[in-house]
Amino acid sequence: MSKKTSMEEIAKIFNVSKVTVSKALNDKEGVSEELRKTIKEKADELGYFANSAAKSLKLNKNFNIGVVIPLRFIGGSSSFYFETYTKLVMKLTELGYSVMLEILNPDQENNKVFPDMYKNGKIDGLIIMGQSSDSYLSLFTDAYLPVLLFDFYSYNHHLDCIVVDNFTSGYKVTEHLIKKGHKEIGFVGNIYSTSSIQDRFLGFYRALLGHHLILDNEHIISDRDDSGHFIPFVLPKHMPTAFVCNNDQIAYEFVNELKKLNYNIPKDISIITFDNTLYSQKSSPKLTTICVNVDDMVEMTSKIIVKKMNNKDKRYNEVLIQTELIERNSICDLK
Repeated sequence: MSKKTSMEEIAKIFNVSKVTVSKALNDKEGVSEELRKTIKEKADELGYFANSAAKSLKLNKNFNIGVVIPLRFIGGSSSFYFETYTKLVMKLTELGYSVMLEILNPDQENNKVFPDMYKNGKIDGLIIMGQSSDSYLSLFTDAYLPVLLFDFYSYNHHLDCIVVDNFTSGYKVTEHLIKKGHKEIGFVGNIYSTSSIQDRFLGFYRALLGHHLILDNEHIISDRDDSGHFIPFVLPKHMPTAFVCNNDQIAYEFVNELKKLNYNIPKDISIITFDNTLYSQKSSPKLTTICVNVDDMVEMTSKIIVKKMNNKDKRYNEVLIQTELIERNSICDLK
Protein backbone atom coordinates (compact mmCIF):
# COMPACT_ATOMS: atom_id res chain seq x y z
CA MET A 1 0.00 0.00 0.00
CA SER A 2 1.34 3.46 -0.95
CA LYS A 3 2.46 5.83 1.83
CA LYS A 4 -0.11 8.50 2.69
CA THR A 5 1.02 12.12 2.41
CA SER A 6 0.39 14.42 5.37
CA MET A 7 0.17 18.21 5.63
CA GLU A 8 3.32 18.17 7.76
CA GLU A 9 5.28 16.48 4.97
CA ILE A 10 4.16 19.08 2.45
CA ALA A 11 5.19 21.81 4.87
CA LYS A 12 8.70 20.31 5.16
CA ILE A 13 9.08 20.26 1.36
CA PHE A 14 8.54 24.03 1.17
CA ASN A 15 10.14 24.83 4.53
CA VAL A 16 6.98 26.52 5.75
CA SER A 17 4.61 25.91 8.66
CA LYS A 18 1.67 23.52 8.65
CA VAL A 19 -0.58 26.57 9.11
CA THR A 20 0.74 28.05 5.85
CA VAL A 21 0.03 24.81 3.99
CA SER A 22 -3.48 24.69 5.47
CA LYS A 23 -4.16 28.27 4.36
CA ALA A 24 -2.92 27.49 0.85
CA LEU A 25 -4.99 24.34 0.47
CA ASN A 26 -8.14 25.97 1.84
CA ASP A 27 -7.81 29.22 -0.14
CA LYS A 28 -7.43 31.41 2.95
CA GLU A 29 -5.60 34.74 3.19
CA GLY A 30 -1.98 35.03 4.30
CA VAL A 31 -0.34 33.10 1.43
CA SER A 32 0.87 34.52 -1.87
CA GLU A 33 -0.90 33.28 -5.01
CA GLU A 34 2.36 31.87 -6.37
CA LEU A 35 3.04 29.81 -3.21
CA ARG A 36 -0.61 28.75 -2.97
CA LYS A 37 -0.51 27.41 -6.54
CA THR A 38 2.80 25.61 -5.99
CA ILE A 39 1.61 23.97 -2.76
CA LYS A 40 -1.65 22.82 -4.38
CA GLU A 41 0.20 21.33 -7.34
CA LYS A 42 2.55 19.42 -5.05
CA ALA A 43 -0.35 18.23 -2.87
CA ASP A 44 -2.19 17.03 -5.97
CA GLU A 45 0.93 15.23 -7.23
CA LEU A 46 1.38 13.45 -3.88
CA GLY A 47 -2.29 12.50 -3.59
CA TYR A 48 -2.90 14.61 -0.50
CA PHE A 49 -6.35 15.79 -1.61
CA ALA A 50 -7.57 12.20 -1.84
CA ASN A 51 -6.24 11.40 1.62
CA SER A 52 -7.73 14.48 3.27
CA ALA A 53 -11.04 13.77 1.58
CA ALA A 54 -10.94 10.30 3.08
CA LYS A 55 -10.95 11.82 6.56
CA SER A 56 -13.95 13.97 5.76
CA LEU A 57 -15.85 10.94 4.54
CA LYS A 58 -15.55 9.39 7.98
CA LEU A 59 -17.73 12.21 9.27
CA ASN A 60 -20.52 12.26 6.70
CA LYS A 61 -21.76 11.00 3.34
CA ASN A 62 -22.34 13.07 0.24
CA PHE A 63 -24.82 10.67 -1.40
CA ASN A 64 -23.06 11.47 -4.66
CA ILE A 65 -21.61 8.89 -7.04
CA GLY A 66 -19.03 9.95 -9.60
CA VAL A 67 -18.81 8.69 -13.17
CA VAL A 68 -15.68 9.20 -15.29
CA ILE A 69 -15.75 8.59 -19.05
CA PRO A 70 -12.64 9.02 -21.25
CA LEU A 71 -13.24 11.61 -23.96
CA ARG A 72 -12.58 9.10 -26.77
CA PHE A 73 -15.73 7.17 -25.83
CA ILE A 74 -18.07 10.14 -26.15
CA GLY A 75 -19.43 9.68 -29.66
CA GLY A 76 -22.65 11.66 -29.69
CA SER A 77 -26.19 10.84 -28.62
CA SER A 78 -26.09 7.37 -30.19
CA SER A 79 -22.99 6.22 -28.39
CA PHE A 80 -23.18 3.16 -26.12
CA TYR A 81 -21.75 5.01 -23.12
CA PHE A 82 -24.02 8.02 -23.49
CA GLU A 83 -27.12 5.79 -23.52
CA THR A 84 -25.84 3.73 -20.60
CA TYR A 85 -24.89 6.77 -18.52
CA THR A 86 -28.40 8.18 -18.90
CA LYS A 87 -29.95 4.93 -17.63
CA LEU A 88 -27.41 4.76 -14.80
CA VAL A 89 -28.36 8.25 -13.63
CA MET A 90 -32.04 7.30 -13.58
CA LYS A 91 -31.40 4.10 -11.60
CA LEU A 92 -29.09 5.68 -9.02
CA THR A 93 -31.53 8.57 -8.57
CA GLU A 94 -34.21 5.99 -7.67
CA LEU A 95 -31.83 4.67 -5.01
CA GLY A 96 -31.39 8.14 -3.52
CA TYR A 97 -28.04 9.13 -5.03
CA SER A 98 -27.00 12.01 -7.27
CA VAL A 99 -24.54 11.38 -10.08
CA MET A 100 -21.61 13.62 -11.01
CA LEU A 101 -19.98 13.24 -14.43
CA GLU A 102 -16.42 14.15 -15.46
CA ILE A 103 -14.98 13.64 -18.93
CA LEU A 104 -11.39 12.44 -18.80
CA ASN A 105 -9.32 14.12 -21.50
CA PRO A 106 -6.09 12.53 -22.82
CA ASP A 107 -3.80 14.96 -20.97
CA GLN A 108 -5.45 14.20 -17.64
CA GLU A 109 -5.18 10.47 -18.30
CA ASN A 110 -1.56 10.60 -19.45
CA ASN A 111 -0.52 12.83 -16.54
CA LYS A 112 -2.50 10.76 -14.04
CA VAL A 113 -4.68 13.57 -12.72
CA PHE A 114 -7.34 12.64 -10.16
CA PRO A 115 -10.92 13.64 -11.06
CA ASP A 116 -11.78 16.90 -9.25
CA MET A 117 -14.85 15.37 -7.62
CA TYR A 118 -12.63 12.58 -6.22
CA LYS A 119 -9.78 14.64 -4.83
CA ASN A 120 -12.17 17.21 -3.38
CA GLY A 121 -14.15 14.56 -1.50
CA LYS A 122 -17.48 15.28 -3.21
CA ILE A 123 -18.41 11.65 -3.92
CA ASP A 124 -18.93 8.42 -1.99
CA GLY A 125 -18.12 6.06 -4.86
CA LEU A 126 -16.62 6.20 -8.36
CA ILE A 127 -17.56 4.38 -11.59
CA ILE A 128 -15.04 4.47 -14.44
CA MET A 129 -16.96 3.84 -17.65
CA GLY A 130 -14.90 2.81 -20.69
CA GLN A 131 -11.37 1.44 -20.95
CA SER A 132 -8.78 3.57 -19.17
CA SER A 133 -5.03 2.95 -19.21
CA ASP A 134 -3.42 0.75 -16.56
CA SER A 135 -1.19 3.69 -15.71
CA TYR A 136 -4.21 5.84 -14.89
CA LEU A 137 -5.94 3.07 -12.97
CA SER A 138 -2.88 2.81 -10.70
CA LEU A 139 -4.15 6.01 -9.03
CA PHE A 140 -7.02 4.01 -7.55
CA THR A 141 -5.16 0.94 -6.30
CA ASP A 142 -5.36 2.26 -2.73
CA ALA A 143 -8.47 4.34 -3.25
CA TYR A 144 -10.10 5.76 -0.12
CA LEU A 145 -13.56 5.12 -1.62
CA PRO A 146 -15.12 2.28 -3.70
CA VAL A 147 -14.15 2.20 -7.37
CA LEU A 148 -16.00 0.11 -9.97
CA LEU A 149 -14.98 -0.43 -13.61
CA PHE A 150 -17.78 -0.54 -16.19
CA ASP A 151 -17.45 -2.50 -19.46
CA PHE A 152 -13.75 -3.30 -19.03
CA TYR A 153 -11.32 -4.89 -16.63
CA SER A 154 -7.66 -4.71 -15.66
CA TYR A 155 -5.73 -7.73 -14.44
CA ASN A 156 -2.89 -5.46 -13.29
CA HIS A 157 -5.08 -3.72 -10.72
CA HIS A 158 -7.49 -5.52 -8.40
CA LEU A 159 -10.56 -3.40 -9.13
CA ASP A 160 -14.08 -4.83 -9.30
CA CYS A 161 -15.74 -4.64 -12.71
CA ILE A 162 -19.02 -5.16 -14.56
CA VAL A 163 -18.40 -6.60 -18.02
CA VAL A 164 -20.31 -8.25 -20.84
CA ASP A 165 -19.38 -11.90 -21.45
CA ASN A 166 -17.49 -10.83 -24.55
CA PHE A 167 -15.58 -14.06 -25.07
CA THR A 168 -18.76 -16.14 -25.26
CA SER A 169 -20.40 -13.46 -27.42
CA GLY A 170 -17.48 -13.50 -29.88
CA TYR A 171 -17.69 -17.28 -30.03
CA LYS A 172 -21.47 -17.15 -30.51
CA VAL A 173 -21.46 -14.78 -33.51
CA THR A 174 -18.68 -16.70 -35.26
CA GLU A 175 -20.45 -20.03 -34.74
CA HIS A 176 -23.53 -18.43 -36.29
CA LEU A 177 -21.57 -17.49 -39.42
CA ILE A 178 -19.97 -20.93 -39.67
CA LYS A 179 -23.38 -22.62 -39.45
CA LYS A 180 -24.43 -20.43 -42.38
CA GLY A 181 -21.58 -21.94 -44.42
CA HIS A 182 -18.90 -19.26 -44.03
CA LYS A 183 -15.31 -20.55 -43.85
CA GLU A 184 -13.34 -17.37 -44.56
CA ILE A 185 -14.20 -14.86 -41.85
CA GLY A 186 -12.45 -11.61 -40.96
CA PHE A 187 -12.49 -9.38 -37.89
CA VAL A 188 -12.82 -5.58 -37.76
CA GLY A 189 -11.32 -3.93 -34.68
CA ASN A 190 -8.02 -2.99 -33.06
CA ILE A 191 -7.42 -6.08 -30.92
CA TYR A 192 -4.90 -4.18 -28.77
CA SER A 193 -7.29 -1.33 -27.97
CA THR A 194 -9.68 -2.50 -25.22
CA SER A 195 -10.28 -5.61 -23.15
CA SER A 196 -13.78 -5.99 -24.62
CA ILE A 197 -12.47 -6.00 -28.21
CA GLN A 198 -9.74 -8.46 -27.23
CA ASP A 199 -12.23 -10.84 -25.63
CA ARG A 200 -14.58 -10.65 -28.60
CA PHE A 201 -11.67 -11.42 -30.88
CA LEU A 202 -10.53 -14.35 -28.71
CA GLY A 203 -14.05 -15.82 -28.77
CA PHE A 204 -14.09 -15.36 -32.56
CA TYR A 205 -10.71 -17.08 -32.91
CA ARG A 206 -11.74 -19.91 -30.57
CA ALA A 207 -14.71 -20.69 -32.84
CA LEU A 208 -12.43 -20.80 -35.90
CA LEU A 209 -10.04 -23.18 -34.14
CA GLY A 210 -12.92 -25.43 -33.14
CA HIS A 211 -13.79 -25.91 -36.82
CA HIS A 212 -10.15 -26.09 -38.01
CA LEU A 213 -10.59 -22.86 -39.99
CA ILE A 214 -7.56 -20.71 -40.77
CA LEU A 215 -7.45 -17.01 -39.91
CA ASP A 216 -5.64 -14.90 -42.49
CA ASN A 217 -3.91 -12.01 -40.67
CA GLU A 218 -4.81 -9.73 -43.59
CA HIS A 219 -8.44 -10.29 -42.67
CA ILE A 220 -7.93 -8.51 -39.32
CA ILE A 221 -8.80 -4.88 -40.10
CA SER A 222 -8.04 -2.19 -37.53
CA ASP A 223 -10.69 0.44 -36.89
CA ARG A 224 -8.76 2.77 -34.56
CA ASP A 225 -5.25 3.70 -33.51
CA ASP A 226 -3.72 2.86 -30.14
CA SER A 227 -5.08 6.08 -28.61
CA GLY A 228 -8.63 5.08 -29.56
CA HIS A 229 -9.18 7.45 -32.49
CA PHE A 230 -10.93 6.02 -35.55
CA ILE A 231 -8.81 5.47 -38.66
CA PRO A 232 -9.70 4.59 -42.30
CA PHE A 233 -10.29 0.92 -43.03
CA VAL A 234 -7.56 -0.81 -45.03
CA LEU A 235 -9.15 -3.68 -46.95
CA PRO A 236 -7.26 -6.86 -47.91
CA LYS A 237 -6.69 -7.79 -51.54
CA HIS A 238 -8.65 -11.00 -51.08
CA MET A 239 -11.90 -10.44 -49.20
CA PRO A 240 -13.45 -13.12 -46.97
CA THR A 241 -17.17 -13.93 -47.23
CA ALA A 242 -17.95 -12.47 -43.81
CA PHE A 243 -16.69 -10.09 -41.12
CA VAL A 244 -17.21 -9.93 -37.39
CA CYS A 245 -17.19 -6.22 -36.41
CA ASN A 246 -16.34 -5.27 -32.82
CA ASN A 247 -19.39 -3.01 -32.36
CA ASP A 248 -22.44 -1.65 -34.20
CA GLN A 249 -21.04 1.79 -34.95
CA ILE A 250 -17.95 0.33 -36.59
CA ALA A 251 -20.11 -2.18 -38.48
CA TYR A 252 -22.31 0.68 -39.73
CA GLU A 253 -19.29 2.63 -41.00
CA PHE A 254 -17.76 -0.53 -42.48
CA VAL A 255 -20.94 -1.43 -44.38
CA ASN A 256 -21.10 2.08 -45.86
CA GLU A 257 -17.46 1.83 -46.94
CA LEU A 258 -18.05 -1.54 -48.62
CA LYS A 259 -21.13 -0.24 -50.43
CA LYS A 260 -19.06 2.65 -51.83
CA LEU A 261 -16.82 -0.03 -53.35
CA ASN A 262 -19.88 -1.72 -54.90
CA TYR A 263 -20.01 -4.68 -52.53
CA ASN A 264 -23.49 -6.00 -51.90
CA ILE A 265 -24.32 -6.68 -48.25
CA PRO A 266 -24.99 -9.52 -47.54
CA LYS A 267 -24.78 -11.15 -50.97
CA ASP A 268 -21.05 -10.47 -51.39
CA ILE A 269 -20.04 -10.01 -47.75
CA SER A 270 -21.94 -10.85 -44.57
CA ILE A 271 -21.65 -8.67 -41.47
CA ILE A 272 -22.29 -9.53 -37.83
CA THR A 273 -21.64 -7.27 -34.87
CA PHE A 274 -22.22 -6.44 -31.18
CA ASP A 275 -24.26 -4.20 -28.82
CA ASN A 276 -27.67 -3.83 -30.56
CA THR A 277 -27.49 -0.03 -30.55
CA LEU A 278 -29.31 2.35 -32.91
CA TYR A 279 -26.54 1.86 -35.47
CA SER A 280 -27.55 -1.77 -35.99
CA GLN A 281 -31.03 -0.69 -37.14
CA LYS A 282 -29.89 2.50 -38.85
CA SER A 283 -27.74 0.44 -41.18
CA SER A 284 -28.99 -0.81 -44.54
CA PRO A 285 -29.41 -3.73 -44.39
CA LYS A 286 -30.19 -3.92 -40.68
CA LEU A 287 -27.43 -5.73 -38.83
CA THR A 288 -27.45 -9.09 -37.10
CA THR A 289 -25.96 -8.28 -33.72
CA ILE A 290 -25.40 -9.37 -30.15
CA CYS A 291 -27.84 -7.75 -27.74
CA VAL A 292 -26.09 -6.44 -24.66
CA ASN A 293 -28.69 -6.10 -21.95
CA VAL A 294 -27.83 -2.58 -20.83
CA ASP A 295 -30.61 -2.61 -18.24
CA ASP A 296 -29.02 -5.66 -16.58
CA MET A 297 -25.62 -3.95 -16.62
CA VAL A 298 -27.06 -0.77 -15.09
CA GLU A 299 -29.01 -2.73 -12.46
CA MET A 300 -25.93 -4.74 -11.44
CA THR A 301 -23.64 -1.69 -11.47
CA SER A 302 -26.02 0.30 -9.27
CA LYS A 303 -26.43 -2.53 -6.75
CA ILE A 304 -22.72 -3.24 -6.47
CA ILE A 305 -21.49 0.35 -6.15
CA VAL A 306 -24.05 0.96 -3.36
CA LYS A 307 -23.05 -2.27 -1.59
CA LYS A 308 -19.37 -1.33 -1.89
CA MET A 309 -20.06 2.08 -0.37
CA ASN A 310 -21.62 0.36 2.62
CA ASN A 311 -18.76 -2.13 2.85
CA LYS A 312 -15.60 -0.85 1.16
CA ASP A 313 -13.69 -4.11 1.70
CA LYS A 314 -16.30 -6.31 0.00
CA ARG A 315 -14.93 -7.75 -3.27
CA TYR A 316 -16.96 -8.74 -6.34
CA ASN A 317 -14.11 -9.22 -8.84
CA GLU A 318 -15.45 -9.69 -12.40
CA VAL A 319 -19.25 -9.78 -12.82
CA LEU A 320 -20.31 -11.12 -16.23
CA ILE A 321 -23.46 -9.99 -18.06
CA GLN A 322 -24.90 -12.50 -20.54
CA THR A 323 -26.02 -11.67 -24.10
CA GLU A 324 -28.32 -12.92 -26.85
CA LEU A 325 -28.16 -12.97 -30.67
CA ILE A 326 -30.56 -10.72 -32.62
CA GLU A 327 -30.90 -11.97 -36.20
CA ARG A 328 -31.61 -9.42 -38.94
CA ASN A 329 -30.68 -9.06 -42.63
CA SER A 330 -26.90 -8.72 -42.88
CA ILE A 331 -25.92 -12.39 -43.26
CA CYS A 332 -26.07 -14.54 -46.39
CA ASP A 333 -26.74 -18.25 -45.90
CA LEU A 334 -24.14 -19.89 -48.15
CA LYS A 335 -25.71 -23.30 -47.61
